[in-house]
Amino acid sequence: MDAEEGNFREINIEFLAKSGEESFDIFYKTDSFDNAKYVKFASTERKHQEKVLRLLEEGTEQDFYIHEEDLFKYYRCATNSLRAVMSNPDVPLKKKTEKIYEVSKGVMKEFFDNNVSEKILESSEEVMEMMEDCMSTAELGFHGIAEITSKDYYTYTHSVNVGLYCMTFGLKRKMSRNDIRQLSLGGMLHDVGKSKIDYSLINKSGKLTDQEFEAMKAHAAEGSHIIAGMNCFADNVVRMAGEHHEKYKGGGYPTGKIGDEIHLYARICKIMDVYDALTTRRSYKKALSAFDTLIIMKKQMSNDFDPHLLQDFIRLMGPGL
Repeated sequence: MDAEEGNFREINIEFLAKSGEESFDIFYKTDSFDNAKYVKFASTERKHQEKVLRLLEEGTEQDFYIHEEDLFKYYRCATNSLRAVMSNPDVPLKKKTEKIYEVSKGVMKEFFDNNVSEKILESSEEVMEMMEDCMSTAELGFHGIAEITSKDYYTYTHSVNVGLYCMTFGLKRKMSRNDIRQLSLGGMLHDVGKSKIDYSLINKSGKLTDQEFEAMKAHAAEGSHIIAGMNCFADNVVRMAGEHHEKYKGGGYPTGKIGDEIHLYARICKIMDVYDALTTRRSYKKALSAFDTLIIMKKQMSNDFDPHLLQDFIRLMGPGL
């Protein structure tokens, strides 16, 4: 058996289908003389699937894993499980959004941290569609979203957070369902180009040098290239990745577009991108409050944003910041 740690991924057993029809092997980990070994707990055989069903019913503290080659099957299974949760009227809406957020984080974490194929990003569309259904029913608003999002900054959590903020903005502005879906998906995928940037730059504590910043800037163009190359996302989504660092009054990157030359969705994404970055903790800074963040965005960064969209965002945030 392949015992290399990097070839296995921890899974949430709650997302396994209760029908017991998993199409992948499940492992648990043992440590022997500081060497990790993965032992098969269940296979696709019926007798093994019954073990999984009992585990789901009884609960367990044991951690379980799958081989990395089965990730796509696992996330398909997870989205099927989410559909069942979504259709259950006895599950509170907040619990539903938390479950969807967890799956979304998992998808983006695999992509950014484990160098998984870009194909895994396709599952993000279905997950965000479920989140939209949930949020439009719950009318959570920005404060409700802030309660379920991660307060620590990682590229994968930031990506999901921006997608949810974009979605909320679209819902509050009563955009069409198709526009909301593309806006939220583009928000979630806006930073995929960072997967092509040196890992040490992405995770550097503190300010980048001028040379490092120039290297980092490539992620915008890389992101639009990745998404366009997948041939399954709309051009609106592609442009969000490519233009979310353009500035309304000019001076942004990668091409220095100004005003309405920047796609509407990218202008919205820029606001949500900065807002989430400032309101989450990083190793070298504390999280700012929503009120302080909006003051900075309006007073110190006003040239960066479409003023009408920023004003809309502040208005839609409502009282109690």
